[in-house]
Amino acid sequence: MDRRDAVYKITEIIFKHLGDSAKPELVKQIVRELINTVPLGVDGTSAPVSPSVEPEGQTAIITAFGKSHPGIVAGITGILAEKNVDITDITQTLLGKNFAMIVIVNLAEANCSFSELKETLTKKGDELGVGVFSQHEELFQFMHKV
Repeated sequence: MDRRDAVYKITEIIFKHLGDSAKPELVKQIVRELINTVPLGVDGTSAPVSPSVEPEGQTAIITAFGKSHPGIVAGITGILAEKNVDITDITQTLLGKNFAMIVIVNLAEANCSFSELKETLTKKGDELGVGVFSQHEELFQFMHKV
C-alpha cells in the first residue's frame, strides 16, 4: 500500500466511525497526526513526511456547508476575490434549510499561499456559521475515489 492509499484508507475509516459528527477540519487533523506519527514511504516502509509540502496542482476545490442564510456565497467569493483566486466553476444547492456549495478555483494568480487561503476561508466560514473545507484538486479526487 503506497502513501496515497494509506491516507485514503485512514480518511475513509475516520469518516465511517465519526458518521454525522465528522467535521472536515477534525478529520484532516486526525489524518495529519496519524500520517506524521506513523509515516509511510512509497514502498510501505517508514519514511519522514513533510506536512508543509503542498500538491503541485493549481486547481483547488472549496466546499461550504451549513444552515442556509443570506451572505454565504458573498462571504466566500469575496475572500477569493481579495486573494485574486479565479473561480472556474461554482455550484450551490439548498436541501431543505441546509446550504451546500462547491467552488473550483485556479490558484495560479493568487496573491497568497494556499495555506493562508485555507485559513482565511475557514475563519470566514466560522463567522458565517458554515463549515468551509479547502483542498487541492488532487487530494479531493484521491479522497473521493469509490
